[in-house]
Amino acid sequence: MCLRASGYLQNIRAVSVSQDPIKPTEGQGTRQRLLEAARCEFGDKGIEAATTRGIAKRAGCNEVTLFRHFESKQNLLAAVVQETSEEFRALCECAEGLSGNLGVDLGRFARVYNESLERCEGMARAMIGEGRRRPTLVKELIGDVIDPFHRSLAGYLEQCQQQGRVRADLNAMAFAEIFTSALMGGLLRRSSGLSELDRDGWIGATVEIFVQGIEMAEAPAAR
Repeated sequence: MCLRASGYLQNIRAVSVSQDPIKPTEGQGTRQRLLEAARCEFGDKGIEAATTRGIAKRAGCNEVTLFRHFESKQNLLAAVVQETSEEFRALCECAEGLSGNLGVDLGRFARVYNESLERCEGMARAMIGEGRRRPTLVKELIGDVIDPFHRSLAGYLEQCQQQGRVRADLNAMAFAEIFTSALMGGLLRRSSGLSELDRDGWIGATVEIFVQGIEMAEAPAAR
């Protein structure tokens, strides 16, 4: 799977590093602290309310250091989105380790996707909150990050259809979108205290319900 560079990010991604020499280990450590601090600040306060002062304080440095690395809040946002996208994509690559058992494999997809959501939950909430103000960013971010996972899951289901293990009339891409939406909803409900199910309970129930809806009544045994 390949992460596409969105037009929005290309427009604001020109993050320049200070001309002043910075020791590699020191510079990399400070930059990473700023990225982690920004991820937390954006997640806690939202993109508009987050401030460079607050981000610098979380990172244990001053605003001058932040601007040396990223020049602006917009560039810092672009860097955080890019890093979050790359992490999510790496975590969601499920091509290896599939068993051929529909329930087991969908459970693997679900756990990997849920792990990725938990890692990126703050930024996901921030993006949801910014949907009306920044529709282009949100749309392109979803396309860049989640579409590859949807295609991976849909490709697996299409193989199952060819093997006669999944209903032939299933729209695999629609299934992928609805399946991941159920997992996202579960994370938001659990983290808001609105569900009695824990993580494993939600994933298990989701997989069971979806498998019952798409599996052939007499699916051939997995080889």
